[in-house]
Amino acid sequence: MSQAIGAYRSIATSVHPLVAVVRLFDEALVQIRRGIQATEAKRHEDSFIAIAKAGLVLQGLSHNLRFDRGPDVADALLTAYTKNTIALHAAYGRPDAIARYTAIAAGLADLRDAWATVAGMRTLAEEAQMVTRPASSQ
Repeated sequence: MSQAIGAYRSIATSVHPLVAVVRLFDEALVQIRRGIQATEAKRHEDSFIAIAKAGLVLQGLSHNLRFDRGPDVADALLTAYTKNTIALHAAYGRPDAIARYTAIAAGLADLRDAWATVAGMRTLAEEAQMVTRPASSQ
């Protein structure tokens, strides 16, 4: 957990806090994707490590909520982060783990995009569109 908090603080001191939150969501999503790939390849240890890292990012986010600025929002986010962390760990080793990870990632992607919108950053769909556009139209 201290690694996740350290990562948050490191990012938070170098960029705007909203940008840091979006980047941390991006990292959690990358780790879930790695967990899915490792699960598909039956690399169980790699899957566990990736899912644990995604959970640590969510825990780090939950430990840095500002309850003094908006207790209702902070409570809702704490619940979301906690439930998703538990869901990630509960999915590990299950026959339907990939489907569970995919569903969790979809929900976290929506939350990430909400933060990105507030931060004035691109959503994941906008990012994907930038990548798939031909060079002449960019």
